Amino acid sequence: MVKRVLIVSARMGAGHDGAAKELGKTLRDRGFEVETRDFLDAAPLAGRFLERTYELQLDHAQWSYEALFRISAAFKSIKPPIVTLFYLVFFPRIRKWIKELEIDAVVATYPFASLVLGRARRSTFRPMRIPTYTFLTDFSVHTMWVDDGVDSYLAVHNISVRQVEKLVNKTPTVVGPAVSDRFRNSNAVDKAGLRQQFKIPVDMACALIVAGSWGVGDLKDTLMALEAAPDIYPVVVCGKNEALRNDLERKGHGLVIGWTDKMPELMKACDVVIQNAGGLTALEAFAANVPVVSFNPLKGHGLRNVIQMEAAGVSLWAKDRTDLIETIRELRENPEITTKRAKGIFAENHGELLEESVGRIDYRRRYRPTERRRTGIAFRFASILLGLVAVANIFVNAATTQLNVSAASSTVPYIYALITMNSRTISDPGLIRQMAADGIGAVVTGPLALEYPEKIANLQAAGVTVVNGGWPINNGIRIFAPIEAGSKSQSIITSDTGLRNVIYAPVGIVNSVDLAWASLSHDPLLKPVVLENQSSFKLATGRTYEIRSDYLSNAAIETRVRWLVSTLDARHFSLLPISLVGS
Repeated sequence: MVKRVLIVSARMGAGHDGAAKELGKTLRDRGFEVETRDFLDAAPLAGRFLERTYELQLDHAQWSYEALFRISAAFKSIKPPIVTLFYLVFFPRIRKWIKELEIDAVVATYPFASLVLGRARRSTFRPMRIPTYTFLTDFSVHTMWVDDGVDSYLAVHNISVRQVEKLVNKTPTVVGPAVSDRFRNSNAVDKAGLRQQFKIPVDMACALIVAGSWGVGDLKDTLMALEAAPDIYPVVVCGKNEALRNDLERKGHGLVIGWTDKMPELMKACDVVIQNAGGLTALEAFAANVPVVSFNPLKGHGLRNVIQMEAAGVSLWAKDRTDLIETIRELRENPEITTKRAKGIFAENHGELLEESVGRIDYRRRYRPTERRRTGIAFRFASILLGLVAVANIFVNAATTQLNVSAASSTVPYIYALITMNSRTISDPGLIRQMAADGIGAVVTGPLALEYPEKIANLQAAGVTVVNGGWPINNGIRIFAPIEAGSKSQSIITSDTGLRNVIYAPVGIVNSVDLAWASLSHDPLLKPVVLENQSSFKLATGRTYEIRSDYLSNAAIETRVRWLVSTLDARHFSLLPISLVGS
């Protein structure tokens, strides 16, 4: 009996479609009949909205994408109403596809397709009665990738197994990446000939900079970083982003390419691939035996993929421009630092594993979903309410993006500055003197004030304005817990310093609870701009800029403060004491 398989992908970049194409080819070679459909076409209007929103988020509001990731991971009760909504909108047409094509099994290569199909399998009223699989295209597995209703998961690497087991208590089958053979056939590569074909210098290290088919991310910063390395020739692939291509071509540095179907040849012509999302391009580079460096990762799935790929030993993550240049040089000399492990993730029996996984179902009958207790009305109501609160907090965070504090006495452009303190920085007399001299505030969280009351009092005595950083929790999301709103941390700071009115600048996103609490307590509320990348630093009068001490040494913080002061002088800005806020 011929087994008919439906693969549900999505045109969200090329990664999901690329995996679907290769899975389909492998299954057809094994005797399956395969049909592929785009999840977004199951509800065209909603699909176009999803596609456009996703592209805008990655291009202009990566913070919102990161916030959604964190919210859904921190608050499991938000997920059910979201999944149900997608199920109601998208599944009717998917069910029609399954019926018309007489499908025996479904494979999802896109997260929302996985959620909808899983929800359909466990539906109480009209369950889908055929088995469903999810092919995890990423190294990192988020809660919005998985659903209890999915029968089985297929992973590209062992590092994903434990993540899935923690989320849904199911053990995936590791089948390796689904990548075109055009990338795998990399033996006896004529690198010199390929470089001549693309007009790439043959006597230099060559770095291929990629950002997926959409060309999203800070490719300009990556290209500018390599300007400081005359021995490295950059080749930038901008995908379908013509505006980015035109912008980078004007810089006249390296080779800039738009959409191309010669990625295998380009990879084999270069020494290193620089990527920012850990998607299909990274897997293709692994197949081509070219070392991968991650730089400026996209927020959300990109950052998490980069972390997991480095943990798996298949790529390196360059944290800054200097590190990027040194890493490229190191991998050019010794590519096996990463390529040996990266090459090992490709299963020789990839096709057999797929056939065994999809073929283990008895196709003579349809599966019935497992019996599940209906969710109580109260729980559903609570889930929807919490989901609305989360959405409200996202809008509050967006609305406070331009939260400025006026200073009527200032006749020139001005800013304020803060440093988020930790156990190391509050013990540095030199840094404290510098902060007092420049009027820079010290952001102190509740846990820090609780552990070091004497040092917090010393900050105040030294003339440094102490700012309430709130009570952050481990996952960084403060959505609906009053203990995190600022009152507890302020009471501790008050007992340490004797202050009554404390500026409030919570560490993390500003949410509706923060806004309400600051208003009721009549404390000034600040939403600082975190000063991470000096190259993209933009001044705006009235804003507050924050230096996070998490990953910086005390000496590096002092250097950054001196750089900030000199930059302000050069641009004729004034650094006002943070104590003026609210006065």
